[in-house]
Amino acid sequence: MRVLPVRAGRGPWACMVAVLGIVAALPASAQDGPVERTIPPAVRPSPGYLQALERGWRSTTGAPGEGYWQQETSYDIEASLDPESGGLEGTVRIAYVNRAPVTLPTVWLQLHQNFHKEGVARNRPAEITGGMTLSRVSAQGAELEDRPLAEGPGYQVVGGGLLQIRTPGPIAQGDTLALEIDFSFTVAQQGMGERMGHSDREIYMLAYWFPKMAVLDDLLNGAWDAEPFLGTGEFYDGFADYSVAITVPEDWTVMATGELQNPDSVLSALTVDRLAAAAEADTLVTIAAQAERDAGTVTADTPDDLLTYRFVAENVRDFAWTTSNVQRWDATSALVPDRDGDAEDERVLIHAFWREDRAPLWSEAWLYGKQSIEFHSVYTGVSYPWPHMTSVEGADIIGGGMEFPMMTLIGSYEGRDDQALFNVTSHELGHMWIPMIVGTNERRYAWMDEGSTDYLENQSRMELWPGVDHRRVEATQYLELAATHGEQSMMRHSDYFEPGNARSIAAYRKPAALLMALREVIGDGLFEEAYRTFLSEWAFKHPTPWDFFNTVERFAGRDLDWFWTSYYYQTWTMDHAVLRVTAAAGGGQLVVVEDRGDAPFPGVVRIRTSSGEFLYEEIPVEHWLAGNTTFEVRVPVDAGRVTRVELDPDGFSPDVDRSNNFWPRG
Repeated sequence: MRVLPVRAGRGPWACMVAVLGIVAALPASAQDGPVERTIPPAVRPSPGYLQALERGWRSTTGAPGEGYWQQETSYDIEASLDPESGGLEGTVRIAYVNRAPVTLPTVWLQLHQNFHKEGVARNRPAEITGGMTLSRVSAQGAELEDRPLAEGPGYQVVGGGLLQIRTPGPIAQGDTLALEIDFSFTVAQQGMGERMGHSDREIYMLAYWFPKMAVLDDLLNGAWDAEPFLGTGEFYDGFADYSVAITVPEDWTVMATGELQNPDSVLSALTVDRLAAAAEADTLVTIAAQAERDAGTVTADTPDDLLTYRFVAENVRDFAWTTSNVQRWDATSALVPDRDGDAEDERVLIHAFWREDRAPLWSEAWLYGKQSIEFHSVYTGVSYPWPHMTSVEGADIIGGGMEFPMMTLIGSYEGRDDQALFNVTSHELGHMWIPMIVGTNERRYAWMDEGSTDYLENQSRMELWPGVDHRRVEATQYLELAATHGEQSMMRHSDYFEPGNARSIAAYRKPAALLMALREVIGDGLFEEAYRTFLSEWAFKHPTPWDFFNTVERFAGRDLDWFWTSYYYQTWTMDHAVLRVTAAAGGGQLVVVEDRGDAPFPGVVRIRTSSGEFLYEEIPVEHWLAGNTTFEVRVPVDAGRVTRVELDPDGFSPDVDRSNNFWPRG
């Protein structure tokens, strides 16, 4: 993607069409007669992106610019949970370093738990718990009052889920802001739209649970990207370091984002030994079965019957944790390619917490976690960077799955088959790459994380569940909706899709199918290079759609605006058809292919003749971009009589009607 408003390289007529509009009558020289033809205009990035290019924060190659910046944050959190009531109390201390080339008079934080507060804006029902209570807010050591910010330093809750703080003095570039907030809330059963919560008060999954800095975004010229959580569009988080202390009753285990710092203080010697064995194992190691849970031998004994687990995590998007006194605890380890330069592969602990009486399918969850982390690490070219990956069974909380750094919450999948649980595990663990490593804005551009992860999941299914082309099966859901013209643009904000399945198609199925189509356009090798480079260059940073577009074009070596405009911005459809096979003047036969859709796409024609020979002809996309609506293939006499014609024999083009891809029909 280039940033010029008019594209060169399509010929003067195409450029004129791009200037005058997207539909024009083509001259007779372009085809048999004047026919209106859709010509995709150039991609026009957001003004903020163009400004970031000008300032060197981003680059036209798709890589981060030399002046790229993002904020630096660290959290020190102390929290305690009462499992009987679901009450959580905590204190968060935030050190916020302003790296932006702006001075900040105020700062914004997310209060995600206010999704459960009465009267706030939501686009889906929610249990009312009262939301988050703030009992103390201080900045730079000075306690602040809840008051209008025009009156001086203070804080206000805005729009239900946002906290704005006016600090005692402005925060200049290079300054550090120290915040301290005491907070509390009651954990909802299906919290945050089935993204966290509890089951029978014997399992808790805590996520989006503390006051959290919003993102100060270079795309907004150093302004805040602070939107309240409404229930559908997911999250946009900055990277930060965490030191977290979590207090729960004795016999309750805790697993969290990061690495446990005090295992000998909170776990029994037997549990510690089993974890050490699992860290080197390729097979199942049961850390805690029902017998150990019943006997109370999983955790350490303490005088006050309380345990405080201490975790540390560096450069992660968020911090989530789970606790239970009943779940079985399985573990093993995954082997991922060298990530520290010592030429040795690395081990990653794999955990699965589940209840045998509620989720029998989970007996293989440890294996699915191992397989997914190993496959994704190799396929993406980016080794899983963290010490563990944990899957938590969340019957009563969630039906599908939800991702957090190093953690995922997944339903029981009771009554489903093994592959269904593998699929969702592979998907949720695929999210460790996007958005957990590559920090996309899920709320604005859901396709960047969900579509990429759907694609990655499908690749793993091809490897580990062969026999079916899962990629093509998944693509049919998008193509069926596209054929009805019921789609909505992939570039639409995630909170504002119309009711129905348009969001799931635009965020999941369509972008995954388009990545396969993109492979067809630029070739497998170039696609793999571009895909892996995008992930590695944007690791622990915040890319946009235009960074992705530019990265692909860097490797493709050509302009692909026709692709981005037709399929990402618009909901145009592609439909190639075998129009007819006729005798050709001078001998032989003529195969005529017609483009009946609006969205251009290159084509492949496979022709079988009476001699048993297969002939292949490629239709370059430039043929359609020149305004043509038909393409002719001449089959010479000596090749034999045409007996069969098939378009797109590999089946990866986004063609909405494959019934007309064959001749003869039927």
